[in-house]
Amino acid sequence: KWMRDMRDTQSPTGAYPGVAPLAQYGASPTDMNRLGWSDAGVIVPWVVWKQFGDTQIIDENWAAMEKYLNHINETKYDHHALSAENGNYQWADWLSYEPLESCSGRHTAKDGSGTLPETYDYWNYLSANYWLIDAGMMSDMARATGRDAAKYEAMAAQAKQYILDKFLNADGEFKTAIFNTMQTPALFALKNKLVEGVAKENMMKRLRDNFAEHGNCLQTGFLGTSILMPTLTENGMSDIAYELLFQRKNPSWLYSVDNGATTIWERWNSYMLDKGMGPQGMNSFNHYAYGCVCEWMWETMAGISADTSEPGFKRIIMKPIPDKRLEFVNAEYNSAAGIIKSSWKYEGDQWIWDFAIPEGAVALVTLPGESQAHEYRAGSYQIVK
Repeated sequence: KWMRDMRDTQSPTGAYPGVAPLAQYGASPTDMNRLGWSDAGVIVPWVVWKQFGDTQIIDENWAAMEKYLNHINETKYDHHALSAENGNYQWADWLSYEPLESCSGRHTAKDGSGTLPETYDYWNYLSANYWLIDAGMMSDMARATGRDAAKYEAMAAQAKQYILDKFLNADGEFKTAIFNTMQTPALFALKNKLVEGVAKENMMKRLRDNFAEHGNCLQTGFLGTSILMPTLTENGMSDIAYELLFQRKNPSWLYSVDNGATTIWERWNSYMLDKGMGPQGMNSFNHYAYGCVCEWMWETMAGISADTSEPGFKRIIMKPIPDKRLEFVNAEYNSAAGIIKSSWKYEGDQWIWDFAIPEGAVALVTLPGESQAHEYRAGSYQIVK
């Protein structure tokens, strides 16, 4: 139903709104193509298909998604090229603590003359990354429904080369210097595999140093946090991900909990026991964005995730990465293929993992500290390591 709302609100050019159905936001013709928000028109069908293996949502939205991607591709998702639709403004990495934070005033020049040039570079860098992500998802969905994936594979390659040429030096440094002092730009580069070899090592070192300089606190906003934990984990930095999970300083998940949160807030400091309400002009106490940490808890702590090669958990990727500070994890996921179980605990230095695979499914199992996956059929198993 919600994707029907997205189609209903799509503009003649193919642009999606930042909010659907149209209400306080999205109703204006200059409230379209909010990078990272509008891309939900592609991301949501892809996620639903991956989790449930149902291609109906792809078929229902294919024409609209194609129209959107054609528009993005023609303009290279360039902020200025789309200014008639975006009103020369982006939410971008909303409420981040980074130097180019949105909604803080720091994205404008100190003399009040307008938006900093670096901010336009930042918006274009982030949107180009979503262009690449969208094209990759369209390739997956095309293959799943017997459509032409080559078009979107070529588009993804074009988007990747565009980012490399426009934003990155060969050594892994960003051409816009301030990006090298931020977490979110590096996270998108790593997620999208924009750097490799020495360039990747340089970027990862800068990122590690950045977290250390901020006392092992994240600085990311809505977009950066959405990819933060899995990107760190996939790039050999699960130690930092766990530090962020256990962090109690502001900004962090447990800081909110320590200050009374029983839901996910829009701001890390929506309410503080010692100061009361945070900024009240815009302050939601039930907001999904930072709740994305739960996906990481399922996929990394419990080690349960779907495989796009056989969606709907017909093939399960089981790759738990434990941390002794947790002591134990008990997880049951009611997937489209049936109940998947993953429970582990420590007894001294011994790690004991019990897991169960439902009938009709297989699992690619990778043990902690290993890179080789082994295939397991339906059944219950125990591994001691």
